[in-house]
Amino acid sequence: MLALQACMKGEKILPHQPKPVDIYVGGFTIASNGNFVATYWKNGVATAFGDSTLNSVVTSIVVSGTDVYMAGFTRQQLGNAVACYWKNGMITNLSDGSTETRATGIAISGTDVYVSGTIGTIQSTAVYWKNGNQTTLGDNTSASSASAIAVNGNDVYVAGFSNNNYASYWKNGKDSVLSTTDVGNCSDILLVGNDVYMAGFVGSTGGATYWKNGIAVMLPQNSSAFVANGIAVNGSDVYVSGRDSHGPYGAYWKNGELSKFPLGTIVNDIAVNESDIYLAGVQTSATPKKNNAVYWKNNTMVTLPKYGEANSIAIVTR
Repeated sequence: MLALQACMKGEKILPHQPKPVDIYVGGFTIASNGNFVATYWKNGVATAFGDSTLNSVVTSIVVSGTDVYMAGFTRQQLGNAVACYWKNGMITNLSDGSTETRATGIAISGTDVYVSGTIGTIQSTAVYWKNGNQTTLGDNTSASSASAIAVNGNDVYVAGFSNNNYASYWKNGKDSVLSTTDVGNCSDILLVGNDVYMAGFVGSTGGATYWKNGIAVMLPQNSSAFVANGIAVNGSDVYVSGRDSHGPYGAYWKNGELSKFPLGTIVNDIAVNESDIYLAGVQTSATPKKNNAVYWKNNTMVTLPKYGEANSIAIVTR
């Protein structure tokens, strides 16, 4: 027993090694004719599946099993945007182009596909689609917009703004305004157990905020005008991505502590896997249509092939 204990005491304990992951990033690349082409990257390899004769953009990406789902929109020159989603590159249109319509978020529950979106521009209306069937959330008497969607069982949560630009969310169609002190928006929503997390802003000059079960947590601004646009949770740690609304500065917060990226960066989304932080965004350029789609892993930037922009990121453990 003494010999065994001595052996055990001398045994080296190897550090924890995170499981390998696949990194999916959704956004668009820029074709030779200048049009935006819906694109996703898997581990840095680009797959462009839009038609370069029109503009197309991925706004949100999720992975379910071996299937890759993306929400977004297409637009003919001088035409209205047409909300759509793609499953493994195959497009499903959600509107007919008679009015401006964009899909902003996507969630999968079993075989059901849920997509959030917005119809119209000046007097916009928040909506979502379940398997292509539209549900109108706004009341048509004031402007509303939907930015993201999450599903838990039979409960459908949609984040955005309502009542003429107040940060809000809907649960099964019932509107809850989060703040009436100033204009705002909820840009992302995440369900963790029984908790509902949302990220956005309150204030005409920034005001990055996240909410847990409707309780607001104001995030440090560091003399900037930050808005929050993505949220991730790992255990008790809350991560929020954001950007300066007055200039190209990307940022993220971990438990309220701000990390700000240099001038010329835009951060659009965040994901966390174990202790690793992933962000999707843009490295801007002074030359028109020469921005680089990028992602960051633990503050190290990875430039993705072709000019474009990255709007959403998903991490899948192999």
